[in-house]
Amino acid sequence: MKSIVRMSSFLITAFSSLLIFSTSINAANLPARGPIAFSVYDVNSDGYISEQEFYDVRAKRVQQKVDQGMPMRNVGNAPDFKYFDADGDGKLTETELLKGQNAMMQNRPYGQKGYGKGMMQQQ
Repeated sequence: MKSIVRMSSFLITAFSSLLIFSTSINAANLPARGPIAFSVYDVNSDGYISEQEFYDVRAKRVQQKVDQGMPMRNVGNAPDFKYFDADGDGKLTETELLKGQNAMMQNRPYGQKGYGKGMMQQQ
């Protein structure tokens, strides 16, 4: 009986550690720049991104940038959860996230194709 209790305790501890480890892997996989992958946002792997998951991952990314001394340009202009939640159901599908991220990339003034004026001489 004692061995069953010990084995159960061991399995519970191992499972809990694995769960914590997998969550921290997602946090460690945050890109410094660019879009964050759906799988990183979907911390509990239920196939949806909750509003809590969305803001938690975003906060981890901001903290990661602060820790690395990176500039925090336009952090206040980041779109909120509702921007991505096209159907208003309170959770994001992978399609909703990708559509929102693509729209953001296309609306960036420096994300347009071509070189722009930059430092090139005007003719």
